[in-house]
Amino acid sequence: MALLRHALRPAHLTALLLIATLTLLLSIASLAGLPGLPLMVIVLSWLFKYAYVLLDLSAEGIAEPPVLSAEMVNPVEQRPLMQLAICGAGFGLAWWIGGAPGYAIGAAFLALLPATAAVLGVTGSAIEALNPLTLARVIRGLGSAYLVLLAATITFAAAIYGLEHLPVWGAVKTAAAQWLLLSLFSLIGGAIYERRQALGHEPQVSPERTADREERERVRRRERMLEDAYVPARIHEPHRVVEPMSRWLDAAGDAQLETDACAFLARAANWNEPRTYSLVAQLVISRLIAARKFSLALERFEAARRVVPDLAMASPADARVLIQHARATGRARLAERLEAEAARS
Repeated sequence: MALLRHALRPAHLTALLLIATLTLLLSIASLAGLPGLPLMVIVLSWLFKYAYVLLDLSAEGIAEPPVLSAEMVNPVEQRPLMQLAICGAGFGLAWWIGGAPGYAIGAAFLALLPATAAVLGVTGSAIEALNPLTLARVIRGLGSAYLVLLAATITFAAAIYGLEHLPVWGAVKTAAAQWLLLSLFSLIGGAIYERRQALGHEPQVSPERTADREERERVRRRERMLEDAYVPARIHEPHRVVEPMSRWLDAAGDAQLETDACAFLARAANWNEPRTYSLVAQLVISRLIAARKFSLALERFEAARRVVPDLAMASPADARVLIQHARATGRARLAERLEAEAARS
């Protein structure tokens, strides 16, 4: 289902307007006969260059098709010619050999065609697109998506052949063929995007990049909050230190609790304020217990005791949880020591 949206990307109005424009130009070139041949070659080069641009953007996770621009039809872009040369060499070899071996070579080349387009799209290198090891890595990385690409390639070829036999206007056939071509290239790029982790591909837009960017922003905001919290710690007002930390944890929820707890304790340890550190430790350990992260809470408690040896939990209920978990995990000596401390308090 995820690949379907990539295949339907050329249905966007921008791509449809491009197809209509190119269809008009191709119709004019066809009506002009031999003098229109240069225009036809130029328009077809634009189409295939746009197809590779669409593949690129799909692989980068960009949803909206671009408007055809002067940069896209730059003559420096040689991937369509490389793809044409690869197709000519592969199918030409199959025709030259002929017979059953020729059919086998043609079938094998057809099976590799989506992989060659994918490698050309990502690397722009015809040598890599002909490298069996590179093609094998791409096919393995795409996994089951490659079967979809292969089926789409065969369907595309059959549809192009079938269009020639339909009793419709030539312009409609031309437009349909262009749409199918752009859909296939968009699908190849989309498969690269969907299998980005297996392929080692890092697109411009992805949930991972978005999450990483949001996390970096979150860490910056947390650092600013901790810098502000250091002011009351420096003037020995520890209760004012934990207030913004408590509000932060309330807003963040449990998803980032572990990283926040480690960050709070690490920063408080650098302040050399034992009373402040104790309050911060009590806060984060209590939150870990409330989130039922008992092992981590006990681990943080033991680490905090190395900084403040007489640290005790402010809540008797939290202390009991630590004692029970210490006993349940085989740390009987720690549990006994905590019980003795609780009895004296």
